Amino acid sequence: MKINNHKLPEHALGGQRQLTSFHFGQQGLGEKIYLQAGLHADELPGMLVLHYLKRLLSQAERRGKIQSEIIIVPIANPPGIAQVLLNSGIGRFDLVTGRNFNRDFPDLAQLVQIQLAQQPLASHAATDGGSIQQQVRSAMVAALLDLPVSSEVAALRQHLLLLACDADLVLDLHCDDHAILHMYADPAWREPVDILARFLNIDTILLSQDSGGGSFDEACGLPWHRLAAQHPDLSQLSPACMAVTVELRGQQDVSHALASADAERLYHYLQYRGAIKGEHQAIPQREVVMLPFTAGEIINAPASGILLLLRQPGEWVGKDEVVAEIIDPVTDTVKAVRAQAGGIIYASRRAPFVTLGAEVMKIAGKTPYAGGGGLAM
Repeated sequence: MKINNHKLPEHALGGQRQLTSFHFGQQGLGEKIYLQAGLHADELPGMLVLHYLKRLLSQAERRGKIQSEIIIVPIANPPGIAQVLLNSGIGRFDLVTGRNFNRDFPDLAQLVQIQLAQQPLASHAATDGGSIQQQVRSAMVAALLDLPVSSEVAALRQHLLLLACDADLVLDLHCDDHAILHMYADPAWREPVDILARFLNIDTILLSQDSGGGSFDEACGLPWHRLAAQHPDLSQLSPACMAVTVELRGQQDVSHALASADAERLYHYLQYRGAIKGEHQAIPQREVVMLPFTAGEIINAPASGILLLLRQPGEWVGKDEVVAEIIDPVTDTVKAVRAQAGGIIYASRRAPFVTLGAEVMKIAGKTPYAGGGGLAM
């Protein structure tokens, strides 16, 4: 295992942070696989999972079983994890700008246009797809290296993409407030993502190619679609990066039992992909539901008060069904909270008090509708 420390620019006098990555296998050998956790720095389950996965990979490396380049970043957001107010972490939003840490990643398709203009893909028309993909990946790395650094967080985004942009597989580990296991994925990877979900015991996948906002997973995978629309040589090839956001239940689901089991499932999936030598891993048999991102809804509180959930994550609810109640103990008013379109509840609020407009629940249905989508990641 090789450990790299990437220095971030000093945000304020007297304090400089670093991003640490752990590298297994050999660069250029087999696939390149990238896993990170804690981009939302108050989401801890993924960090513990990667702690256990590092152990498994270290053992495999000592036995000479690593057959790919595997990069692990267990804490993807050092600035965010340092944001603590009254003993509570505030790791989802940058307190400097107010922006979500999992937004505003650079658009690599736009950045590489200058690089590709200097060395057009058309000159490689006679070569195989792998050569063309490698040219694009090299252009992505060169474009990122040319980016000016305007802030500590901008530098962090640059470093993360430099580690991941040329990978074949990117897994960004997150969690929600209170949730079931679920994933966000590009519909272009429907079949491979179904296999990943089976290995990870995930039953629900939300499909979207471009949800907007520049999230990390889409910053890695979406450029291939955008470039394919502009370059005929790429349009004939499959997208080169399968980038997926894996939601590991809720923020409080942090335990040795859960994390070690999740790490073992990831390890078996890597064995299945051929990244690690070992016994053949059969694809687990389970039913996986794939739902369009545009069939999702976020239910917001219609009033302030004490929140009582009547339905829980993992349950299916119908259109207009009452899923929660909000009680005002001063006026004794009871306000019903209803699902707009219905579907599976995959995440909900944990705190039993809400203010007007606060997020209460996330539901994903099977049929897109006007106003659907816009789900936070």
